[in-house]
Amino acid sequence: MLQKIKNIFLKRKIIIFSVFSFLIPLVIYVLTLEPKLVGGDTSWYANQIPGMTLMVPTGYPTFSMFLKLFTYLPIGDLAYRLNLFSAILGALTTFFLFLAINKLLKNEFISFISSMIFAFIVPFWEVANRLEFDTLNCFFITLLIFSAILYNERKTRKYLYFFFFCLGLSLTNHPLAFFLVPAIVLYIIIINPRIFKSFKAIFISIIYFILPLLSYFYLLIRSLQGFGDVNTLLRLFYYVTGRGVTGELHGGSFGDKSIELIFKVLKDYANIIYNTYGIVLLIVALVGFIILLRKYRKFALCTFLLIFFNFIVPPLYAGHALRNYMLNSMIVIAFYMAFGFLSILNGSIFLFNKSLKNKPVLEIDRFLKYFLIAILLLFFTFLPVSLVLEHCEELDLSEPSPVYNFWDEAFSNMESGSRVYVFARAANVGMFVNTYEYGEKEIEYIYHTNPLYTLDNMLEGFENGIPVYFIGNDSLLLTVFNTEQVGRTYYWNRYNETLRLYKVTKLLVNVEISYTSDSYTREFGEKFTIEYIIKNKNKENIKIDSLELELPNNIELLDVNPAGYINQYPGISDDIYMWVSDLYEIEGKNEINLILELRGTSPGKFPIKFRATTTGIYIDCDDIEMEIKK
Repeated sequence: MLQKIKNIFLKRKIIIFSVFSFLIPLVIYVLTLEPKLVGGDTSWYANQIPGMTLMVPTGYPTFSMFLKLFTYLPIGDLAYRLNLFSAILGALTTFFLFLAINKLLKNEFISFISSMIFAFIVPFWEVANRLEFDTLNCFFITLLIFSAILYNERKTRKYLYFFFFCLGLSLTNHPLAFFLVPAIVLYIIIINPRIFKSFKAIFISIIYFILPLLSYFYLLIRSLQGFGDVNTLLRLFYYVTGRGVTGELHGGSFGDKSIELIFKVLKDYANIIYNTYGIVLLIVALVGFIILLRKYRKFALCTFLLIFFNFIVPPLYAGHALRNYMLNSMIVIAFYMAFGFLSILNGSIFLFNKSLKNKPVLEIDRFLKYFLIAILLLFFTFLPVSLVLEHCEELDLSEPSPVYNFWDEAFSNMESGSRVYVFARAANVGMFVNTYEYGEKEIEYIYHTNPLYTLDNMLEGFENGIPVYFIGNDSLLLTVFNTEQVGRTYYWNRYNETLRLYKVTKLLVNVEISYTSDSYTREFGEKFTIEYIIKNKNKENIKIDSLELELPNNIELLDVNPAGYINQYPGISDDIYMWVSDLYEIEGKNEINLILELRGTSPGKFPIKFRATTTGIYIDCDDIEMEIKK
């Protein structure tokens, strides 16, 4: 019976290890999966994916389309499905990493151990159990390396075409891939240069390479449908190459980093590698690289070139080190470690056999040999297990993040039909929670970049009986409204931000500015009068801190009529007339006025602008379109 099980295992061990290389990471990632949102950039992606609006450059078309398909899965809620995408892609990455290593190593167990070590290092695990670009990028790079090794093994055209398809696919996600894949392309060229003498092979390879890149037209299509700004071929080119629609590089820049900064970031990246693996595993990887250099020189040199590009390019682009930028190097290091482990195993067996040379082999010698092998295999197995045990608690995101809990509580406390005005770095989490988890309450979510984020809009809502809430901008809005805090305070250390939900209970400031003029058309040189009326609609007195008048070039201020409440002539700063005094106080439900004597100095039609300031808040008057005729 045992022999039969052994035979089955030996015949199907590649299948068994392949299944485990996928299932074990998947189970761990799902058990530690973030069920909601954690804030930061990923929460913007979560808001954009359901509506298929364009993401930041390069636009990430395959990421967007694959994730959109995941939103239809009948598993959990929307946030859970989005995070699950990373877990599955992370598990697929370790699966193809195992297959790729084993193609070279021809040892399923050590290939499996090496892929598991990569699966549970912190930089990869922390992006595999929550929504991120990086798991898809790692999957594409691993698949590309696997296709290159597959072509090296078979050297037939269908595998060449498969490689070029994977090459195109790898360029549809993270912009870093643009700088790394030339190293793998070089490997394909030097292992069989003769095939590139065939025009047919080159032509079909280009076709397969272009096919995945056509996914970038998704950006153009969605923009023409109103979901982005990539509406011309030039803008599409800019976007695909990691720039905004204006051509400006997104997220960083080249050519403006000092040598000192570049070396500092390089040192930080080296520390990331060291802190991830430690000195022992890095020595194993170095030994493995030397062995790989002897057995598969072209592959070793080209993958080392990939690591070189991976270290050099990011410091030239961004002025700080990011762990996820080193993941492609860590994929390659997994190959080096595998050859290092195999050299330890084979070297130990060789030394043991050499010690028994010219000696009779006793039963105890066989036992010791197999015991040595078992100890080494147990040690290799312990390495990924120890990573899981060491980092499981740190990387366990199975409980919703505190920043999500804040927003969940906030929307549960708000009445249906409310308005909430948000000025916060965590606003993207609030957007998602409002739209996809509390949509039935029809709460109007007004972010600070929205033109409706104004004091007038808040006042209008409150006066019309709409429950008004705000988060952020506390120091300003608390001077305008009487409020009550609803729910708990949350401090988000990621961005050094304190989040509180306030409900407006009473207005502290409600000021209205109007004007009167008997005509809006004047002759050149004609004098005319405009009266501004500042009305306090509150019951309490308020103080006006300043008044500002902005005149066009064809109208001049002659005087301030003393019949008005304000009769002082203003000062002037940057071509704006300003009245500043501690005496401008308006009693409750009362008003003051300012009467201006003006004259047109040249023909034209331009606006006259006027506004008041109280408790740090600007209240604008409607512009007066005054036309001066010849």
